[in-house]
Formats: sequence, C-alpha cells, structure tokens
Amino acid sequence: MPIQNTLFYNVFLTFMRIDKNIHFLLEKLLNSYRENKILYLNSADSQYKPSFNRFFNHQAIIRNNMFFSISNILSEIGVEAEDVILKRPDIKQFMSTKIEREKEDLFYKNLKKDTEIKEILLKLVKIDNKKNRIEVYKKHLNKISESIKANKSYSVEVNEKMFLNT
Repeated sequence: MPIQNTLFYNVFLTFMRIDKNIHFLLEKLLNSYRENKILYLNSADSQYKPSFNRFFNHQAIIRNNMFFSISNILSEIGVEAEDVILKRPDIKQFMSTKIEREKEDLFYKNLKKDTEIKEILLKLVKIDNKKNRIEVYKKHLNKISESIKANKSYSVEVNEKMFLNT
C-alpha cells in the first residue's frame, strides 16, 4: 500500500500543516531575538549613563537567553538554528557611529522591536498546542512586557531631559 493512503500519513500531513505556521513564527522569533540583542548591545555602547548602559546590556543578555530557548525548541522539531538564521549582520550594524546613534531615541527603537516580538509570541501562544512550548512563550512574554514598560519609562525620561535642555 502506498504511504500516501495510510492513516499515519494523513495525520502527519495535518500535523505538518499546523506546524508550518508555528515553524514560520519560531524562525521569525529566532531572527528577531538575534536582531534585538544586537540592537540592545549597540544601544549600550552609545550610553554614558551607567543605569541606561546596564539596562541595555541586561536586555541583550535576556534576548540571548531567549534566542537559545527558541533554538532548542526548533531543534526539538528537527530544525537547526544555523539553517534559520538570516544573513550575517552587516558590519555597519555593529560599527554605526556614535553620532548616528545619538540622534535617535534608542529606548523607543528598542520598544518598537520588543512590541514586534510580543506580537509573535502572542500568536504562538494562540496556535501552538504543546504545553511546554506555551510555557516558554509565556515566560518570554513576561520578560518582553517588563522590557516594554522599562523602555517606555526611560524613553519618557530621556525625552523630558531633551525637552528641558532645548
């Protein structure tokens, strides 16, 4: 009997269709964490205020840990992180000049990226049916939500100081 006619094959196809969306979102999330980590590291490099520098570096470490959590989940479903990671970051991403970086509100820039990540995580919580993965997504959601609050708060603080200095 051809494999296409077996019940196992039909169940497998159904499973793969569901996992196709999850797979896509996990890949997108993995790349987003990687980009976000780089963004936080660049933000830390441009800060002279120690509390801001610590915040950005701490967030980069958190994104790195989240990256490896998602990498492990992808490995569990048979996908290697190296196959998923988008092109190596351009050296300009790492070496952007201090002048260019100081022109923008880095907290707001990080906030936007965190909000994108939050949306991906919310989608994964809705469509994934594996309890252990949903727990990971929810932990990540909590950390991202905390970061969003902190970025909003710091962004307001920075913008108020800029307003007062003009």
